[in-house]
Amino acid sequence: MSDMHGFRLAWVLVALAGVSGAALFYGGPPAGAADDHDEAHEMRSRGEVLPLAEMLKRPELAGQRVLEADLEHDGDRMVYELEMLDSNGRVHKRYLDAATGEPLQRHNGDD
Repeated sequence: MSDMHGFRLAWVLVALAGVSGAALFYGGPPAGAADDHDEAHEMRSRGEVLPLAEMLKRPELAGQRVLEADLEHDGDRMVYELEMLDSNGRVHKRYLDAATGEPLQRHNGDD
């Protein structure tokens, strides 16, 4: 085997090890993520929570961009936690009752 061929083979093995390592760390969703998604979908199907798209039509959210949206348990109710970017570039958190769409000031899990 020539030195050049051995050198190329070594780099191929390094590349394969890197790809394999990345697949181990980033290969799939976090544990429980699929279950959470399925639970949220079932709750929407049963009418227990409103779809996020409907929540985003609320007048007080007009002109704002969604940065992050989470559906969370808050005691005995479900709450949409929305991180919004307003037209002035400020980030705001909004909390909406997931069953009614009513705005909430804060919820128990808020710091």
